[in-house]
Amino acid sequence: MIEPLVSIIIPVYNVEKYLDKCLTTVVFQNYDNLQIILVDDGSTDSSLAICKKWSNKDERVEVYSKKNGGLSDARNYGLSRAKGKYISFVDPDDWISLNMVSKMVNVFSKNKVDMVTCQFVKVNNSDAKLFSYQDKKLDIVNRAGMFKLLLEDNNMTSHVWRKMYKRNLIPQNVFEVGKNFEDILAMPTLVSKCQNIACMNEGLYFYRTSNGKSIVNAISLRNIEDRFYAIKESTNEIIKLEPQLIKVANQALLIKEIDVYRNLIDSGIINDKKALPLITNIKEDLREKDYRILPGTAPKLFGYSILKSKALAILTYRLFEKQDSLFKRVLRRFKLYSERHNKRVAFKDKYLNGNDKLFVVLGVPNYGNLGDQALKFAEYNFIHSYFPNFKIVPVGLDDGFLIRNLKKKITRKDIVALQAGGNIGTLYPWIHNTLLNFLLSFKKDRVFIFPQTLYFNDGPMGKQYLQNTKSVYQQMQHFLLFTRDKFSYDFAQNRLQGARTVLMPDIALSLTPKIEESKRSGAILLLRNDSEKTLSIEDLQLLLRKVKENFGNNYLQSDTHLHFDDIDDNFAKDKLHELWNKISKSQLVITDRLHGMVFAALTNTPCIVLHSKSPKIQGVYEWVKNSEFVFLENNIDELSNTIKEALTKGNCHFNRKNIKEKFGQMAELINKL
Repeated sequence: MIEPLVSIIIPVYNVEKYLDKCLTTVVFQNYDNLQIILVDDGSTDSSLAICKKWSNKDERVEVYSKKNGGLSDARNYGLSRAKGKYISFVDPDDWISLNMVSKMVNVFSKNKVDMVTCQFVKVNNSDAKLFSYQDKKLDIVNRAGMFKLLLEDNNMTSHVWRKMYKRNLIPQNVFEVGKNFEDILAMPTLVSKCQNIACMNEGLYFYRTSNGKSIVNAISLRNIEDRFYAIKESTNEIIKLEPQLIKVANQALLIKEIDVYRNLIDSGIINDKKALPLITNIKEDLREKDYRILPGTAPKLFGYSILKSKALAILTYRLFEKQDSLFKRVLRRFKLYSERHNKRVAFKDKYLNGNDKLFVVLGVPNYGNLGDQALKFAEYNFIHSYFPNFKIVPVGLDDGFLIRNLKKKITRKDIVALQAGGNIGTLYPWIHNTLLNFLLSFKKDRVFIFPQTLYFNDGPMGKQYLQNTKSVYQQMQHFLLFTRDKFSYDFAQNRLQGARTVLMPDIALSLTPKIEESKRSGAILLLRNDSEKTLSIEDLQLLLRKVKENFGNNYLQSDTHLHFDDIDDNFAKDKLHELWNKISKSQLVITDRLHGMVFAALTNTPCIVLHSKSPKIQGVYEWVKNSEFVFLENNIDELSNTIKEALTKGNCHFNRKNIKEKFGQMAELINKL
């Protein structure tokens, strides 16, 4: 079957810092039939040179240079040269999953739809969060349903990126030139041409919010006016197209207009005489449409204040509406107190009534790092296996307020443990400090730390954190530190004198995944994009070239992180099993994540693992290298040879006899505390 041509339009303007990453993820899609259109909109930095460099390397990359006319003009220019059956837009400071195009085209091929959307991940430096998570993997909505979602601006937004369109349904010059927030203006027209739209709930687009040079992120009267114009025009257009949505549309419009007014106050622009026409327009809309349809008491009060006077509006906003207002702070504190009170009562009823021996695990994760989730479940299994008469008491990182009640109940017969992982040191300061504070509450009790990696940087921060850690450990009367790698063990022996330290395997190596038997095919890439990443853009490009040479397009990108938090145990287990099954269906794993390597070993999948900033990969590799199908790659230039060697491994089996014996020894040491 011939792949349909997909045109990806990337408007480029002064993004030399980000452009290589963006283009790497576009060029190395696991989908070949691409027309990659780069429209340089009069850049004054090296962006155009970067575009030409990519064009020289890949004939699918077309570069056009034009006089600066703005984002809308650049997108329209790109559309006029697009030849694909399908169109996608990517902003040059963002990037996309290597699977995005193939997955979207696949949805088109299997469903009678005119547009496909996906979720996106908001990235602020190394912090990445999924914008919205929905349980349903694919949702098909009609035109009215899509407009309703756009008006609600929650699960679906008006960004033209993170969507794929049929080229024949996009009008010429669909983006209004001379206006910012052109996405909001264009979306009613784009949706109006569609009968049905497929909404994927997988985060395949990565939206960078930390680009300070982004025009739409700039605070100015022009931007605020353009936003007001865009939301008003687009809402009115939706009402014309779908009159039955008028109530939803008017409410959504007023909520957004109130937000525009808040922006005027926050920025101080409200005192600029030039803002008076905008203020007048907002007030007219409130009078015409009735602010009382707004949800909640505070927005209604603020709407009333806007109608009365500017001074009253500012006062009301600062007292009641502003995020850090006294009223909001009191409400948040009251809500937090109420939630904590209810949690204390439930915690006491579930864990602290009765005479059970308690096995407390401090710092258990509720966030979407599946490596840490695997550690948690391995710890629970360990306790059930070696301490069956103990009741497991999990305490999350955010649940320090429970410790006072817990402390009253703990006796010498009980055991307190800290969650395993790579959280001791300066990589994750908040977690490190939280765990130290937890320890201080149990100085006289039996306490140990599940196998950890230690990493302190060489600067002043690292020295201070090390001193604080040493001080806390020295106060512990019955204490044992387990490390999962030789580097951390040696470091603790030399720099944390007084802390009894024992080298043990990563406890996730005790897990036995239940996986579906199937024929293996292709490669899976589990590559990180956080503070521990060490893979350069150049090395990533080399890696992807080697993957393409060996697997063609038969590879997929995934991760051991879900990019969202507040997940329960059942959900985490489901996602772990889903990932393990993906890995078990692959011929090869390539990863720079420690638990990417561990999961490959557990599923008997050949694996090439790359270094990260922490020494944990090298250290934990020592526990799995006897499998002979896990390869630690020190030289990315040798990747092709390593791939070929890995693919020769058949009937892989990870012998864990020695590891199981180690965990038995670990249980004995804990019993003797």
